[in-house]
Amino acid sequence: MINFYRTKELITSDDLKEFEQKLNGLRLPEDFKQFMLIYNGGSTRELYSIKIDDHEDEDDIPFDGIDPLRDNTQYGLSLEDSLENRVGVLPETDIYIGSVLGGSLCMSLGAKHGSIYAFYADEERIDIASSFTEFLDRLFLSKDQ
Repeated sequence: MINFYRTKELITSDDLKEFEQKLNGLRLPEDFKQFMLIYNGGSTRELYSIKIDDHEDEDDIPFDGIDPLRDNTQYGLSLEDSLENRVGVLPETDIYIGSVLGGSLCMSLGAKHGSIYAFYADEERIDIASSFTEFLDRLFLSKDQ
């Protein structure tokens, strides 16, 4: 099992409900909510990558971390901050949840509810997993330690 460490204070179920109200009727998947209640985002002390075995042409993707629900620092990234940043970039049913090397980690809350993908500035999208749990299962310790 991967050991995440918290980078921000813990959140409550009420904090998640308040965030979901900002999603205009969309709901976070239960596995992601449980992760957020334990870690409120977070990162790993070791370098991990995401296994992309469904795409022969794709290399594994270096993982950076999951964003916290909120961040009160000037430069922090958070799920709440990213709601404004996604407008006109991501489908309206999708949210940013973290980062990968050179891009963003996103989650669909629409038809493919809970699916995870990497998104890059050049609008390249790489599908990663059908759920947050599957995403976590795809993380592995990088050889480049």
